[in-house]
Amino acid sequence: MLESSPRIPVEIPDRREGRPWQAVRRALRISRQRLRTIADRPDRRLLRRLRRLDLVRGRVAIDRLGGGITNHNFAVGAPDGKYMARLGEDLPLLGVDRRNEVACHRAAAGLNLAPELVYHEPGLLVSRFVEGRTMTASDLREPDRLAHASALLRHLHRSRDELTGEFLSFCPFRASFTYARTAARLGAALPAGIDAVLEDVLRLSRRIDPFLPSLCHNDLLPANWIDDGRRLWLVDWEYAGIGHPLFDLANLAATCGLEPDREAELLAAYLGPDAGPIDPVELDELRIFRAASLLREALWSEVQTVASDIDFDYRRYADENHQAYREYRARLEIPS
Repeated sequence: MLESSPRIPVEIPDRREGRPWQAVRRALRISRQRLRTIADRPDRRLLRRLRRLDLVRGRVAIDRLGGGITNHNFAVGAPDGKYMARLGEDLPLLGVDRRNEVACHRAAAGLNLAPELVYHEPGLLVSRFVEGRTMTASDLREPDRLAHASALLRHLHRSRDELTGEFLSFCPFRASFTYARTAARLGAALPAGIDAVLEDVLRLSRRIDPFLPSLCHNDLLPANWIDDGRRLWLVDWEYAGIGHPLFDLANLAATCGLEPDREAELLAAYLGPDAGPIDPVELDELRIFRAASLLREALWSEVQTVASDIDFDYRRYADENHQAYREYRARLEIPS
């Protein structure tokens, strides 16, 4: 999750063309301990796996992609093309199931919304690399790009009858309750009054009408949108599943910081020009889901404060999202 940071290039020659490790160590004048550290780096582990699977040949350039705070992500440049490789296991505490991620990614690629999935095995997913610019929150707030993103989501959700396969379900309310329980069990420092917040969210969830479930992305951070100069692509499908289409819209609004008075604009762009007037009930539901999105992100972060060993300030991120939830909930004209 979160926006990507600058890439760190790592040039790794084919071992069949390179010098023995002993010569490399002498040339670099490094210790045995340092050598072992280098050999155990994620990029080295990735290259060994790719070689073993015969996915790449010849000289390979691996760029570690920054910003990922759940997985290790890499751009892999090979003579036959460029790939995106992700190292990541199942994460039960966060609700991440890699089999489900593969199924959702493959379905989205079939709809031409996600890059082609090239290969997968437990702990490794390889897809085609999309050359382009990772979006920022301000990028996605631009009217033309917001309309483009809305159209992609409309295509994803309205393709429900074309999809086959086994997908997990996703509910942001259930996710928040589960994250809160997990964080408390692990000893996270949950904010005071969290029980009352969860009771309020439960009441909000009961205001959602029955709906047609669709495949949803559910993690529409700006870093998961890539603009290749012609169109947008969606990446990172690890939280995807069958859910409520309006949550994707609300999640997009929350993560890009869309002004609340533009929520109707977002919903209108999503529904399309032939949809007619906006249903006030749908707009209210979008707003409920936006609040749920902020709380879910905050409680996801609470779990990570005690469960993750990645160097990231989850405490600050959790506090920011708790504050954003409180401020947005106060704007909702829906009684507690």
